[in-house]
Amino acid sequence: MKKTILLSALGCAVIGSTIVISSCKHSSANADNLPTGINKADFDTTLTPQKDFYQYVNGSWLKKNPIPADQASWGSFDILYINVLNQLHTMLQDVAKTPAQPGTLEQKLGDYYSVAMDSVKATAEGIHPLDGELAKIDEIKDMHSFWTETSRLMKMGPDVMFSFDIEPDQKVCTKEAATFAQGGMSLPNKGYYLDSSKAMETIRGKYIVYLTNIFMQMNEDESHASADARKVMSIETQLAKGAMSPIEERDVHATYNKMTYAQFTGSAPSVEWGTIFDAVGLPKLDTVIVNTPNFFIGLESVLKSTPAEDWKPYLKYHLVSHFASKLGDKLARTNFDFWNRTFAGETQMKPMWERAVGTTSGSMGELLGQLYVKKYFSPEAKQKVYDMVQHLIGAYKDRINNLDWMDASTKKAAIDKLDKVTLKLCYPDKWRDYSKLDLKKDAWVSNAIRVNEFEVAYNISKYGKPVDKTEWGMSPQTVNAYYNPTNNEIVFPAAILQPPFFDPNRDIPMNYGGIGAVIGHEMTHGFDDQGSQYDASGNMVKWWSQKDSINYFNKLGVLIKQFDNYVIDSVHVQGKLTIGENTADLGGITIAYYALQNEMKEHPEEMKDGFTPEQRFFISFATIWRSNDRPEGIKSQIQNDPHSPGMFRANGPTSDLSVFYSAFNIKPGDGMFRDSTSRAVIW
Repeated sequence: MKKTILLSALGCAVIGSTIVISSCKHSSANADNLPTGINKADFDTTLTPQKDFYQYVNGSWLKKNPIPADQASWGSFDILYINVLNQLHTMLQDVAKTPAQPGTLEQKLGDYYSVAMDSVKATAEGIHPLDGELAKIDEIKDMHSFWTETSRLMKMGPDVMFSFDIEPDQKVCTKEAATFAQGGMSLPNKGYYLDSSKAMETIRGKYIVYLTNIFMQMNEDESHASADARKVMSIETQLAKGAMSPIEERDVHATYNKMTYAQFTGSAPSVEWGTIFDAVGLPKLDTVIVNTPNFFIGLESVLKSTPAEDWKPYLKYHLVSHFASKLGDKLARTNFDFWNRTFAGETQMKPMWERAVGTTSGSMGELLGQLYVKKYFSPEAKQKVYDMVQHLIGAYKDRINNLDWMDASTKKAAIDKLDKVTLKLCYPDKWRDYSKLDLKKDAWVSNAIRVNEFEVAYNISKYGKPVDKTEWGMSPQTVNAYYNPTNNEIVFPAAILQPPFFDPNRDIPMNYGGIGAVIGHEMTHGFDDQGSQYDASGNMVKWWSQKDSINYFNKLGVLIKQFDNYVIDSVHVQGKLTIGENTADLGGITIAYYALQNEMKEHPEEMKDGFTPEQRFFISFATIWRSNDRPEGIKSQIQNDPHSPGMFRANGPTSDLSVFYSAFNIKPGDGMFRDSTSRAVIW
């Protein structure tokens, strides 16, 4: 079971989030204090802002801050993540060594963390905590027993067969609906199975080796392990044939297919739907929403052509691989050597404490979040950011009212959507109830299974109830932010309201170039290629005039073409995959700039550090995206991630803005110059 709700996140380092994970700290890493203002020592003064703005602002910093061995990248988000991670580490050490009453948040957090930290015990036990479940898989004798065991695994956490969730109906956003989507494949997307390029063939070869190693650690000899590996590869490849690509999945209309229960189950009658629903506690459904109908048609073909005996290695692999990082040093190393090296280029595993902190935060985000905000949250920051949001909304309205490509009816609807956007700052008003989560001091993997089963039960319990609009999709200690179209809300956890994004004591232009552009980014997600399909209430309905819709998507086409032309090591950014985030970046910096201009009418700013207020604004924006990245990580990002690499997130939007040209005297022939006909101008 996998969360499928459409959340548009900022998309960098996060703690305890399933949206984008890029965690950070190595004991030898440079954990300098986060910057609060302009540090000219970070600039590459051999360049000019006119040639390459990103490198001009960040070049010296990038040279002085190499990537730690256990990281895929190293940049502004990572440094902030380190600060937060260390804070969480201190808190968890305290609760782990302090006796606590059973059932308290301190007991749950302390027990989970202390068990996760006991690597000696985990290594001694190895795969044995899963012996009982592996034995159940071996006992499968027919398709009924196969579905009984598959249902158990779905509750425990492994991604097998397909994914399903209870989430808001995209067209009736106050109603929770059962949603089904593709799943059951380990590699990032269908292209990794089906693309005939040399690069993909190489990754498939490494995946076969990884699969074989996993089976050998289940005490299979190499010949048997190799055969089982190829069975898994064959099944996943067949599943991939019916799957959508990441770009296809961006089409919110194509992924919304409401069906009757009979229609849906009829597309894959070999699935024992009743067995699955009974196992997870779902009642019989009248209607369902299917994200990927062709996948389930393909799944039926795979089920018909694959004997029950061949599904055993598939289930075993997904069970062990899913929990490999929690099964002692040998399996954790096998897991790291494939996933972290192949897709991120990391050469060294993170220290045990960092892995333990990350998994504890990810497992019980709002429990740990309660301790985090109590100790580290600043009410002053919350109020200042809230005030900034009001300025940004006002600037957005002004920009909309002055658009020459949007008619009056669409403008009215767009402003209504801005007026009704919900702002969630720092932490939830109502914390989640974890009283039914029972953790023990036995095995890390056992506690991980208990957490997964708790989350499935929590999610299933939503069915048939009104959508809880107060619920958060990120914990307060997450270094990220998001927009949720079905709630028409922007959410800013406490952890991101810190430098380099925000500092209540630094000047206004720096804050607007940082957190202001980020807030504008999330607001603009309400109007990107996906968010623009949802109205002010959060329902996926048409609210644009036909003419305006055509005008808008033509403008998006300019931005798609712009990013298609960005290249790293002969690999092109995918403009269609990244269009939502690129639109949000462009909208965010545009709205933040004009909100700053409005605020400076009341609070004038002067030259500081040798830069005008406008220049400091853009410098702050470029600082956010500074990052050293490994080639493997960049290639994987371009193939799978809707977020463009950092240098393009800095140089792309700025090169589209005429006010940037004025601020730095950009002229034809300069590296940052774009002809006016090729600039993306939207808001």
